[in-house]
Amino acid sequence: MTINNQNRASWIKLSYYLLIFLFLATIVLLLYLNVNKPYQIIGIMSAVFLLIIVFSFHLNFNFLIYKEGDDKIILRYYPLHPFHDNFKSIEIPKNLLAKFEIENKTFGLKPKLSLFQITDKGIAKYPPVCLSAFSKTERKQIIQSLSRISKEK
Repeated sequence: MTINNQNRASWIKLSYYLLIFLFLATIVLLLYLNVNKPYQIIGIMSAVFLLIIVFSFHLNFNFLIYKEGDDKIILRYYPLHPFHDNFKSIEIPKNLLAKFEIENKTFGLKPKLSLFQITDKGIAKYPPVCLSAFSKTERKQIIQSLSRISKEK
C-alpha cells in the first residue's frame, strides 16, 4: 500500500508562488495607479502576507510518501517551504516497529507522527514527521495501517 500527497503538495507549492506574485503585482499596481495613501495599504498587505507565510511555515507542510511493503515501512518526506532540506527517509522493518504516536498541535491542524523502533539498545524514537499536508482520510489510512502492523506483532 502506498499513500502520497503529490497533488496536494503541488497545489501548496503553487500557492506559495501565486501568493508572492499577487502580493508584488498588487504593490506595483497601487504605486502605479496613484492610489490615496498607498503606503498604508501596502503596510497592511505586508502584515497580512507575513502572517500567512509564518502560519504556513508553522504548519510545516511536507511532500510525503508512506509505503507499506511486505517486510518494511517506508516514510519519505520533503519540506515544501522555500528554505528546505533534502529528502529524508525513515525505513523500519515491520517486526521492529515498537509503536507510533500521533500528537495533534495547533487546534489539530498540525498532526505529528512519531515512529519508534526496537533496537539492540532499547527503543529508538525517530524525529516526528508533520502530516499537515495530508487530508483527514489519508491520515486515517496511515493510522489504520500502522495500528494493524502494531497488532500483528
